Amino acid sequence: MRRTILAATLLGCAWAAAGAGAATLEPGNYVGSDRCAACHADKYAGWEETFHATVVQDAKKNPDAVLGDFSAPGLPFTLEDVEYTIGGHWDQRYMKKIGDDYYVLPKLWSVPSRTWQPYNVWGWRKMPYSRYCQGCHVTAYDPVAGTVAEHRIGCESCHGPGRAHVEAAGDGPIVHPGKLPDDRRKMICAACHVRGTDPTGTYRFPVGFTPGEDLGHHLVPNGKQPDEGNSEAILRKYAEWQEKRKAGKSKCDVCGIPGAPDTKKEKDTGIQAFCFGCHEFQDRYAEHTRHDAQVPVGCLDCHVQKTTNVMNVAEGDQGDVHTYGYYLVHVEQCYDPEIEKACLNCHGDRGIEWARRYVEQWRKPAMVDH
Repeated sequence: MRRTILAATLLGCAWAAAGAGAATLEPGNYVGSDRCAACHADKYAGWEETFHATVVQDAKKNPDAVLGDFSAPGLPFTLEDVEYTIGGHWDQRYMKKIGDDYYVLPKLWSVPSRTWQPYNVWGWRKMPYSRYCQGCHVTAYDPVAGTVAEHRIGCESCHGPGRAHVEAAGDGPIVHPGKLPDDRRKMICAACHVRGTDPTGTYRFPVGFTPGEDLGHHLVPNGKQPDEGNSEAILRKYAEWQEKRKAGKSKCDVCGIPGAPDTKKEKDTGIQAFCFGCHEFQDRYAEHTRHDAQVPVGCLDCHVQKTTNVMNVAEGDQGDVHTYGYYLVHVEQCYDPEIEKACLNCHGDRGIEWARRYVEQWRKPAMVDH
């Protein structure tokens, strides 16, 4: 698995671990992802494909970022209210500035089902963005000073501030996650993929953390057991999050309601339930399958397991931590661009040409693009 983005030395890693702290959050210590592209164009191009690069977008500057249907009746806010979007793969949320802070508005757009869903309807005005969300949506957010190095999850979110590295023409210190100890490497991701608060309990993200540090100094994780230290609990919770992703039981571990219980009511854990974890069209399943409702067609009757061409990512890119494919390779790798072949399992007498013509009559979401 390729894990390099910036050439670095073990000395650089040691510097990051020893020198990281509140001072390194000063915007002047950061150069921004565009500067990294000058020497690391391939990694930058891969990073641009990830959700990290576009997790928050300015809806006024980029109206195309808004995916929701604002012609729908009964919405509690209008398109004009939307100043920023959050996300855009599974769900998209919308932000508006009210007073001195931004707030996530109380409905989200479900991208797979193309429907509006309620979101934190009763509590949204009690959850200012700067305290509940912002630290994991930008690079180097200092809530006390109100400063941000980059308004996206940039290269330096994982590699630490890059000014010294750039000024030394690539020979200066920078964090290479692949050369960190295993626990410190995992803590980089855990900083935003393990829920918790800063030690004061004020912020729902680690304040002052930079890659290479011990995250336990900056984050008190939810679900911490009485006999655990912060760092131990963080690594345990992060391992649980990784297992959920591998098992297809977790879509996105960001933007949930802080303090919500980790466990939910047990539901069907079969293949259909797995698929419906992301593809929210249970109420129109017959429309999706193009079969009568009484015909017992399951997801894997049509979506055949594949080992290549997953999510339209070039073969080989799936192992690169900087690409879209690395983060969201479908667990079942089930998308088959030649899905008509599956029709012959039940309709073998009609032939492949009939199946192709039949499939070509359909419109999405008949062939779900992962």
